[in-house]
Amino acid sequence: MAFEQRGIRAVLFDLDDTLISWERPLASREAFYLPRVEKVHAHLTDGGHEIPPCNEFWDAINQAIMAMWAEAKNTLRITSLGRILEQLLVELGLDTTRLDIDQVLRVLDWAPMPGVELFPETVPVLNDLRQKGFKTGLLTNSFVPMWMRDQELHAYGLVDLLDVRVSAADVGFLKPHPAVYHDLLTRLDVSPEQAIFVGDRPANDIAGANEVGLVSVLLRPPYLERDLDGVMPDYTIERLDELLPLVETLARCD
Repeated sequence: MAFEQRGIRAVLFDLDDTLISWERPLASREAFYLPRVEKVHAHLTDGGHEIPPCNEFWDAINQAIMAMWAEAKNTLRITSLGRILEQLLVELGLDTTRLDIDQVLRVLDWAPMPGVELFPETVPVLNDLRQKGFKTGLLTNSFVPMWMRDQELHAYGLVDLLDVRVSAADVGFLKPHPAVYHDLLTRLDVSPEQAIFVGDRPANDIAGANEVGLVSVLLRPPYLERDLDGVMPDYTIERLDELLPLVETLARCD
C-alpha cells in the first residue's frame, strides 16, 4: 500500500553502472560498433551513395565521435550521433537532403552491449518505488538519442518502469550541466527538492544533482573506484536496494 508522501515525489537514475552493470562487458568498443557501421556503409552504398571503403568510413566516424567527446568534456555541450553522422556525410560530399538520418541510425540495429547486464536489484527496486507511488526517471550522458537507448531498455525490461527517460543527446548538454536535470524534472512535473538523483559518477551525476538542489545518492558498486575529488553526495550506497529505506524516510519528512 502506498504511504502518504510529504517530501520526495520522484527518484531519478543514471543508467550505466547505476541500473545496468558494466563490470564484465564481453566485447570491445570496436567489436560492438564496427559491424553496425558496416551495415550503415552497405545501406548507403546500396542506395547509390559514393563513400570511402568501409574501413576508412569507420575510421572517419570513430575520429568524429572521439573529437566530439574531447570537446564535450570541456564545454558540456554534446552533439548527437545523428548530427555527427550527418556532418560527416556532408564532408564526404553526400547530399544529405536525400537521406533520412533517423533511418540510417535504425540500420545500426542498436542493442545492449554483450555482457552488460541488469543489477539484480534494479527491477525489484523500480517496481517497489512505482508501487509506492513515486515517479521514476532516467537521465543518461549518452550521445545517442533516447529512442536508441530505449532499445536497450526494452531488452532489459525497463521501459515500463521509468516514467520519463532523457538522453543528453536530445537536450544538447551533458551532466553536470543543470539544463539536463531541469529538462527531466520539467517532464516529471516535480521540483528539485522533491526528487532524489542516483548515479555512480561524482563529477557528473552527483556534482550536477547537488548544484540543481536534488538529494544526491552516490552508488558505489564494489567493482568501481571513483575519486570523489571534493564532490560530496548527500548519501552513499553500494547496492540499489539500500535506496528503498532511504527514500521512504525522506518521503515522510515534512
